[in-house]
Amino acid sequence: MSQVNETIFVTAELKIKTNIERDAAVEAIEQFCLDMQSEPGCLQAIATYDQNQSDRVILLEQYANREAINQHFVMPHTQAFIERDITELVQAFETQLESKDQEK
Repeated sequence: MSQVNETIFVTAELKIKTNIERDAAVEAIEQFCLDMQSEPGCLQAIATYDQNQSDRVILLEQYANREAINQHFVMPHTQAFIERDITELVQAFETQLESKDQEK
């Protein structure tokens, strides 16, 4: 029997907008990740950068459950990051671990 773990992984691809200086964008993104890590229920938030496409950023986030994700989007730092209009969301995926119960 399979059971889905409540932990949710979010992978988000962002594109740094062309009118934004990359160093300033990276600094803002790194601060945003630090802010996310202080959220209750956010287990991990890191940004990775594409060495071949300098405007491409992949955020890797891990949340304890759906409520933690819902709370993330109403946090003041999330709203402030969105309002700064530094990046655009290209795509995002949510995945969960599936564990198989072993019969005894």
